[in-house]
Order: sequence, then structure tokens, then C-alpha cells
Amino acid sequence: MGLRHLLGVALAFTLVTTGPAPAQASAPVTPPGAPLSVGTQYLSATTVDLSWMSAATGTNPIAVYEVYARRPGWTYPDRLVTTTTNAWVFVPIGGLRPATTYEMYVRARDTSGLTGPASAPVTITTLPSEIVPGPPVTTQVTATTATISWRPPAVAIDRIAGYDLIVPPATPTQPIQIRASTGPSTTSVQLTGLRPGTTYTFIVVVRYTDGTPRSAPSARGTVTTVPSVPPSPPSDLTVTTLTPTSVTLSWTASTPGDFPISRYFTYVNGGALGISNPGPDLRTITFAVYPGNTYEVYVRAVDQAGIYSAPSETVTFTAPSQ
Repeated sequence: MGLRHLLGVALAFTLVTTGPAPAQASAPVTPPGAPLSVGTQYLSATTVDLSWMSAATGTNPIAVYEVYARRPGWTYPDRLVTTTTNAWVFVPIGGLRPATTYEMYVRARDTSGLTGPASAPVTITTLPSEIVPGPPVTTQVTATTATISWRPPAVAIDRIAGYDLIVPPATPTQPIQIRASTGPSTTSVQLTGLRPGTTYTFIVVVRYTDGTPRSAPSARGTVTTVPSVPPSPPSDLTVTTLTPTSVTLSWTASTPGDFPISRYFTYVNGGALGISNPGPDLRTITFAVYPGNTYEVYVRAVDQAGIYSAPSETVTFTAPSQ
């Protein structure tokens, strides 16, 4: 056997035994878990509020939750009714048919597009439209007031005990807030004490007299109050007296916006401590300090509608050492 042949065999053997290593298997991608504890509130003729607890995160963060509805016994595909990034809040689901049974479930989808398993379904049956009042409608809106009215249900008035105008809870642990209650023949109320430039959500619940298992709620309605002009910032904030243990500051009054000034708030070191003056005519304040410490202070005005001014200029001072 010649030398050239031996070298060829050796080279072939080396190529076989030192070839590329086999590729390592990539780690499996885990989808999100199933959302838990799906629950409902305020089922009406065409809407329901749905809530669930967050799903466990898989390999990638959760991007959205998808809510599906299906009608038992139907062969149509399950319908995607909404997507949301929220969990453990009540999500309004609309577009339902009156007096119809649905099964609803939720799935989490991660940032890569991978969808996790469905939650346990929750079964609902929407109410007959004739027993449900119309959604709240708003008229005569100002910065702090609004008139809310609604259409009564199509039932005899002797079945109706009255109505409640409710701010629906945003989460399963938030209490119900009843803003107004009326008798059976009153389908309009005027709300006062609202905040300017604020959106409110309401439903109307009719209370029945004939033993109906639950009151019938309307669909949601919203109102946004008129924005108001805030007070101007207080000016000329000045340290008038400074000792190792106390400081007194004074300032020039704010100019009112749409509402009279109610009081002033003094904020110390970034607002960690808010000190309220008892009234609009007192524009000086004294509070305790510690020797050698440095303080940053600013003041804001608040009007009778609860609207705050922008902060005054910030004053910085250091309490003298004892």
C-alpha cells in the first residue's frame, strides 16, 4: 500500500470522527396558563360584566386576554367578543342577544402569539328585554352636575318598587356605590358634587315588588363633566421665620379659576407630607423641622370643586444647627 493511499485513509478517518457536533435541542416554549375564577356581575338583556384572575405566565409575557362566547348546542365557531390587557377587573361584554344562554371563557395570549388553555366556562342567560330599563342618558351637564334619565322597563308600574343609579364596581373587591335612588314613577335624577372634567359610568337597576330573584340592570352609560379652569399657582413663597426646630412660610394668594379657593396644601420634600390650611384666607404655615436637615417646600391651591392648581415655585432651606 503506497504512502499516498495511507494518507488518504487517515484524512477520511479524521473527517468522519471530528465532524460537527450534533445540534442541541432548544428548550421547550411554555404557553400561558389558564385564567382562573371567571365570574360575572350585572347581567342585563344585552351585556354582562366579566372578571377573572390572571393566568400564570409561560416562557413569554402575557400580551392580552381573549374572551370567547358560544351558544350551547350551536355548531357555529366560538366567537371572540373582546380582547383586553386587564385581569381581576370587570370587563363589559356587549352585543349579546336578550333571553339567550351563552357559555363564556377566557384565554391568555403571550407576546409571541402563543395561546394558553381556556378557563373553565361560565354560563349566563341574558334577561328578557322587556324587564330591563334603558341605559342612563345624560343631559344638562355642567362641571359639577348632570341630569341622568332612563327608559323604564316594559312592565306594569305596579311591579316596580323603584330604581337605583349605581356606579358599578371596577373589581370584584370594590364595593357598590349607589348614587341615587328613586320611586317607581321617577326615571330621572340630578347628580351634584361631581368633579369637573371627569368621566363617570352608571347603570340603572330596577327593584321589583313581585319576588323577581334579582333586579334587572340596564346596560352602561357614561357622562363626562365639563372641564373647569383651575386656580393659578400660589406665588411669592417665602421663608419668613426659621429656627433649628421650626419654620414659617407665607405666600401670595392664588387667583381663582371657575370656582372659589377652598384651601391651600403645603408639600414638604416632594409631597411626602401634605399639610392643609383650614381655609382660603390663611396663607402662612408653621411646621416642625430638624436641625441641620434640608427641606424642599411648595404650595398648591384647591378650589371648591376639588381642582388643584399647579405647584408654586419650590423653596429650599436648611434648618440651622443647634
